[in-house]
Amino acid sequence: MELFLLTLLGLVLGSFISAITYRIPRGLGFIKGRSFCDNCKKSLSWFDNIPLFSFLWYRGNSRCCNQKISIRYPLIEIASVLGIIFLYPNFVLILLFLLTFSILIIDIEHQIIPDELSWLVLFFSLLSPISYPLFSSLFAGFFSSLLLLTLYLITRGKGMGLGDVKLSIALGMWLGVEKSMTWLMTAFIIGGIVAGVLLLLKRANLKTKIAFGPFLIIAFWIVLLI
Repeated sequence: MELFLLTLLGLVLGSFISAITYRIPRGLGFIKGRSFCDNCKKSLSWFDNIPLFSFLWYRGNSRCCNQKISIRYPLIEIASVLGIIFLYPNFVLILLFLLTFSILIIDIEHQIIPDELSWLVLFFSLLSPISYPLFSSLFAGFFSSLLLLTLYLITRGKGMGLGDVKLSIALGMWLGVEKSMTWLMTAFIIGGIVAGVLLLLKRANLKTKIAFGPFLIIAFWIVLLI
């Protein structure tokens, strides 16, 4: 029963993440307004919005225009379920997962990191009982952001963006000084490996822009949980 409820919660929250990661980068309100079809823009009924079930029921097609529904929706919902089940019953980490997962999706799809999401991560790091003492957290955030800001200035924004700098403040405050150093090293290693693979597969070249935020987030969770 508990697993069923967690799965249900994960699907609902995953559906919400799908919505906000679609709407925020496009400047659309995510509190007001009904959901609509990505293809024909018609409003969707409640039956069209049942997480995962609607996608499977309509075999991946939109009921209103019979166009393909993006696979991003069921993938986000399934990933949300797995994340919540894995982190339960630590609701602080579940909330952090939902926020960072949203940032990861937006940065991959649009190469932007919304300030409001980074500041929410920062806000909860100040309130979290699992974060480090305030001075250590502040210093870690300052150290992390200063390093990335330096790289941003040296590369003139080509190596990373200011969104990465702001995100590093929030994530660094969760980890403390020692773990922040390991975290940043891990992020650069993962980023280098991914970039190398993309170059070898000719899916990218030296001028291709690759979002760095996802590497920061993946490395953050590796360091936090190990």
